[in-house]
Amino acid sequence: MVANRKKLEKLFIVCIFTAFTGQVYLNPFSSGFRFSFSVSALSLMLMYFKDISVLTATNAVGISIFFFRTFVYMLGNPEGDMATAVSLYAPGAIFYSLYGILFEMMNVRDKLNKPEQLVIALWFCDSISNIVEVVLRKNRIDQPFEGVVLAMILMGIMRSLVTLSIYYITSYYMSRYEREQKDKKYKELIFFMASLKSELFFLRKSIVDIEEAMKKSYRLYEQLQDTHLKDDALLVAKDIHEVKKDYIRVVSGIEKTLSEENENLHMSMKEIYHIIKDNTQKLIDLNGKNIHLHFHYEQNFLTGDFYQLISVLNNLIINAIEAIEDTGSIVITQEIANEDCIFKIADTGKGIDASDMDLIFEPGFSTKFNPTTGEMSTGIGLTHVKHIMENHFQGSISVSSEKGVGTVFTVHIPLSKIMHRKW
Repeated sequence: MVANRKKLEKLFIVCIFTAFTGQVYLNPFSSGFRFSFSVSALSLMLMYFKDISVLTATNAVGISIFFFRTFVYMLGNPEGDMATAVSLYAPGAIFYSLYGILFEMMNVRDKLNKPEQLVIALWFCDSISNIVEVVLRKNRIDQPFEGVVLAMILMGIMRSLVTLSIYYITSYYMSRYEREQKDKKYKELIFFMASLKSELFFLRKSIVDIEEAMKKSYRLYEQLQDTHLKDDALLVAKDIHEVKKDYIRVVSGIEKTLSEENENLHMSMKEIYHIIKDNTQKLIDLNGKNIHLHFHYEQNFLTGDFYQLISVLNNLIINAIEAIEDTGSIVITQEIANEDCIFKIADTGKGIDASDMDLIFEPGFSTKFNPTTGEMSTGIGLTHVKHIMENHFQGSISVSSEKGVGTVFTVHIPLSKIMHRKW
């Protein structure tokens, strides 16, 4: 039902658009014959709307144009008679019907990727239909028939070339737009997956905490003397154990999904930087800040651990953005030294207090708050980073900062843990 309605809507668009483009025309032979680009408009829509029938569309267009032009004629010529209107505009309706038949016979839609064949097919449909229309109007044309036919052939070539040019230009831009949308969705998916992998750290940590709570509850059960309290403590221990099993199922399911998604998938440093840069620029614009970004890499290698690397770099860059009040710069560099891949994220923000330097990687520590709500930040970003660095990459992270000057985070990752192969 919905599909049929959409087809009718497209058919309506084809009829209306063709009819109105047909109102911009030349009348070279003073015979009711019109030269317009409505045929080009019709051809383009038949090529774009592949789900509608060619014959249905062209017949509908022919009928619509006949009644539309007759209506306009009668409005402009109150003294005119219907027979004159029919003799003037019926050949035009026949033109569109014949054009549809030839369009279908020539399989124009199957030639869209073959420009030479496409332009010949369009020219054939246009010229033959025009010649038939001219024959029907022969008694009204006061010029040599051969010259008129030649003019029709030349006009057919011109209209076909215009149609071909418009089709390929619009197809190029439509294809480009679709690629951009797919690229956007791909980048969003990459960041989502990277974020999900990072969140697994806290899910795993929760499993350990739940296990510890269960042990404490069971020890309490063993130590209690009161029978009712012992039963309650045992029930709590059992409930905690069930929660732990649910957590393990969730974590295992996510890890399996991520593992399947990431299987044999690699990304170059250039691609990683490109994704992060686009996302970072959007974040900067969203915050209304004027921050200059500079990315540099020494070696463009492939890595299969791009989710984790993106998560690390993204968290550090977000911290840098938050540290800059309004205007500043963030520089992200990569270099290779002593079998390590070293990333540095330097910003010109407000810096970190010396008293906070030993605490910034602790879970829950934060000096940031929402000025609107007054709520403190969760303080888990740098904890994420430290965990990924130490437990996944077997690397390290360090920080140096000068109050009022800026901060530099330095990340060391063994090449054996991150490099799949050189690009």
